[in-house]
Amino acid sequence: MATEAIDFMGGTTNATITYNPNSVLDKDSFLKLLLVQLQYQDPTSPMDTDKMLSQTADMAVIESQANIQKAMENMVDQFKLTSAYQLIGAVGKLADTGLNAVQFGQSGVEYKDSLFYEEDFENGLLIITNSSGDQVRAATISYGFAGLQEFVWDGKNSAGEAVPPGVYSIRAEYTGSASGKTYTSDLGVYPIESVSLDQSTPRLYLGGAYYTLDQIVAIKDRK
Repeated sequence: MATEAIDFMGGTTNATITYNPNSVLDKDSFLKLLLVQLQYQDPTSPMDTDKMLSQTADMAVIESQANIQKAMENMVDQFKLTSAYQLIGAVGKLADTGLNAVQFGQSGVEYKDSLFYEEDFENGLLIITNSSGDQVRAATISYGFAGLQEFVWDGKNSAGEAVPPGVYSIRAEYTGSASGKTYTSDLGVYPIESVSLDQSTPRLYLGGAYYTLDQIVAIKDRK
């Protein structure tokens, strides 16, 4: 960046002032300074050879540090890419977001969400427990299909009374129609459908939304 300089005698001069906004000298800047020194040195008193060697050595150190930094940056980028591609192998597995509990208890308000079912079923239970682990509601589910299924909780216990405000966990227990297996489906546990690599941080698509790795507490195989 160049600007007109003003002297203190009231006049102006056309001197060019150059600014280094980052106040950092890289190896190229160091080499330019060395060349300028050589260009404007006094022919009758040339630069001390030892000083020139010292500056050349300093330049070599700066260049080495820059190369090391670049190598480290490339290594980090490669590690991120490798980790992202490894996540592709997790597609189809179950990811636990840790969000199996909800803050609830506002009278007259329903809670809506979805649970994932491994296979079709003809009978099951939607079980709601409080923060102490005590069961407050077990609603019968007559049938359902494999995949994400929405449910609605009216905020009442098995006696039809509104539950007190608090934290409640929600899960479903059911038996698969084809296999006869007994399953438990917790809120916040969904299969990984895809992995997005279009950003610097890989994201997993599950339960109808994208999650970063720091939002996942566990990845496990399906039964």
